[in-house]
Amino acid sequence: MRPIHISLGPNYEKDDAILALKTLLNPFKWFGKSEAGKLESNFEKLFPGYKALAINSGRSAEYLILKALGIGEGDEVLVQDFTCVAVPNAACWLGAKAVSAASGTDYNFDLSDLRKKVNKNTRAIIVQNTFGIPADTRAIAQTVGDKVTVIEDCAHALGIKVSGGIAFFSFGRDKIISSVFGGMILVSDGDLFNRIKVLRDKLLNPSIFWTIQQLLHPVVLSFILPTYTLGLGKLMLVILQKSNILSRAVYPEERSGGHPMVFPTKMPAALAILALNQLKKLERFNKHRKSIAQFYFDNLKLRGVVLPPNNKDAIWLRFPIKVSDGPGLLKYAKQRGIVLGDWYKDSDENTVNLPTYPNMNLEDAQKVVRLVEEWINTQHNE
Repeated sequence: MRPIHISLGPNYEKDDAILALKTLLNPFKWFGKSEAGKLESNFEKLFPGYKALAINSGRSAEYLILKALGIGEGDEVLVQDFTCVAVPNAACWLGAKAVSAASGTDYNFDLSDLRKKVNKNTRAIIVQNTFGIPADTRAIAQTVGDKVTVIEDCAHALGIKVSGGIAFFSFGRDKIISSVFGGMILVSDGDLFNRIKVLRDKLLNPSIFWTIQQLLHPVVLSFILPTYTLGLGKLMLVILQKSNILSRAVYPEERSGGHPMVFPTKMPAALAILALNQLKKLERFNKHRKSIAQFYFDNLKLRGVVLPPNNKDAIWLRFPIKVSDGPGLLKYAKQRGIVLGDWYKDSDENTVNLPTYPNMNLEDAQKVVRLVEEWINTQHNE
C-alpha cells in the first residue's frame, strides 16, 4: 500500500521508473548534448520570447544567473525569509550577501518590509512564487526600483506565466516535474543569455557516480513505496541514504552554507531524458494539483485553520495552512502514517504543507482532511 507522503517520489509513475531503469542500464545515454537540447527546445516552445539553458539544479541556475550579472563581494541579493537554504546559498557562494525580507499572507514578499531592505548595495531580488502561488512581480519590481534585477524563481511554479526577463526552474524530486535533480534557465535578453551560456558551456558534467545515484532514485522508490507503511520500505530508504547509495535533496553541508561542488554542473542527458518524460505530463499534473487544492478549500473551513488566498492562477505544488501548533500536527499525522510537509519550518513552524501530488487521489485528500479535523478537535478539547 502506497503511503501518503508529501516528499517521497510524489511524481513518479510506473513509466518513469521503467525509463530510469532502462537509462541506468545504458551508460551510452548518460552524457551528451542532444537530450538537454531537446528539453531546452521544449521550454522555448512553452515560453515564447525566451531562450532556455538546462543545468543540473535550480540552485545551479540561480548561481549562474547571478554570476553572469557580475554579482559578488559587497553586493546584496534580496530573498524571502520563508525559503529553502539553497536560495540564499547560491548568492553567498559568490561572496554576495543574501538579505531576507518578510513574507506576506500569500507566502510571497511583504512589500512594506521589502521596501525597508532595499539599499545602494542591492543588486538583485529572487521572487519565489511560493507553493506555486504567483507573486505580484510587477509590484515587486516597482518596489525595489530599476537598478535591482528581478529574477523569478519558478522552482515551485512551472505552469504559471513568467512576466519578467529572467526566470529559473527546478526539476527536483518533489517539484512540479521531477528528474530527481535538474534545472532550467529562461532569459529574454540576448546578451545576458550569451553570458550565461558561456558560463554553462564551460561546466563539467557531474560524476558518473552522482548520475547513477539519481537514476537509482525512481527505480528504488518503486520498491520502497509499496512496503513503506509496513516499515520495511522506510528501513530500506534510511539504509540507502546513510550508505550514500541514494542522494538527499539537500546536502548536509548546505544547511550551514557549504558549497557541494556538484553545483553547478551540466545537466546530464540521463536526467534530461527523465525530465522530458515528466514534461509530457505537466498539464495533467497541474490540473490534478488544482483539483486537490480546491477540495481542501471546500472542506477545511475550520476554526483554527488559516487557509491561503484562493488564487485562481496558482499551481499548488503544496497547499499551505497555518495552525496553532505546526510541529504538533506534523507529529500527529506521522503517528497515523501520513507525512505532511514542513516547508519552511525555520521561518514559520506553524505553516504545514498538505499534499497535492499526482500520485494521491481524492480518497487520500479526504484522509488528510479528516486527519486535520481530528487534530483540531483534540486541540479544542484540551
